[in-house]
Amino acid sequence: MSAQDGVVVRDAHITFGARVGLRHVSLHVRAGERLTLLGPSGVGKTSLLRAIAGLDALASGTIVVNGIDLTNVAAERRGIVYLHQSPSLFPHLSVQDNVGFPMEIRGATRRDARKRAGALLERVQLSAFVERAPSTLSGGQRHRVALARALAASPSALLLDEPFAALDPELRSDVRSAVLALLGDERAPATIVVTHDIDEAVSIAHHVAVLLDGRVAQHAMPATLLAQPASLAVARFLGLPNIIAGVSDGAGVVTSPLGTFASALVAGPAVLVSRADALRAQHVPTSQVGISTHGLPQAHIVAVHERVGGTMLRVRIDAHELSAVPIDGAPFAPGDVVTLHVDRARIHVLSNTT
Repeated sequence: MSAQDGVVVRDAHITFGARVGLRHVSLHVRAGERLTLLGPSGVGKTSLLRAIAGLDALASGTIVVNGIDLTNVAAERRGIVYLHQSPSLFPHLSVQDNVGFPMEIRGATRRDARKRAGALLERVQLSAFVERAPSTLSGGQRHRVALARALAASPSALLLDEPFAALDPELRSDVRSAVLALLGDERAPATIVVTHDIDEAVSIAHHVAVLLDGRVAQHAMPATLLAQPASLAVARFLGLPNIIAGVSDGAGVVTSPLGTFASALVAGPAVLVSRADALRAQHVPTSQVGISTHGLPQAHIVAVHERVGGTMLRVRIDAHELSAVPIDGAPFAPGDVVTLHVDRARIHVLSNTT
């Protein structure tokens, strides 16, 4: 695999009329890798996808796919498949022939195209539907057929624009599984997915690019993105539930309501960010309320939220409301006092000016 394999976007600028939308965007998605684009509405995610597909022009910059500069190549000659959130199928063709169609127009025999289509449909668990008409399928099934047809074209890159947005939660899960089934080997093309759903983005991607204020604010693996956001703006966009003010002494220590943390920040305001499970709450016996135990901070429960993934607690410490998870199975209620066990390795320190 060469350094130019996959999709390379170099110093791309995209304008929205007279206004600059995206600037200095550079990305590299290798063959077999999946990149998700995250960002607020209107930041330019779809515009970037359309520019890569050749449907819109860049104001400046280059787009290279598998080592070939496609910046000024027409969309139909790029070998890229762009799939909208509501894909359409040919109503007069069976499911199998819908998937086989791209191969036939590229010269494959009908027999070979149907054989390959059958293999793709098996990978998305639709073997029983090969002779069905698209109109008889559910929304999630139609999405899976469209994905199989997209890969049947053997694209050099696959671009998915909000592919799950029109589906209800159960169908979204099915289609996500289909995406991973189809794109889960080394033969898969470089794939870029636009989504507004952060959980979705980190669950399907090898890398995530966060677009904020017209630029790439962070490009990282999902685990790194959530554990070490590059800035306070990224942490806020991701919705990390714990953002705690602190102060750096400029000599390697940041002081906060959760204790002290090592940091190389210059002297001044700092901020600590984390996911909820970096803080684990344990009941404090009445006799121990207000008495520090091994230096662990105490907090008051503000609210208890029962969720599919487990119980989540909102706690107050000083002027901060934070999220924590229970450390034991005892019932919690608002007003209870808890000790917070802090997983220090999962607390990320930032300058609060970033």
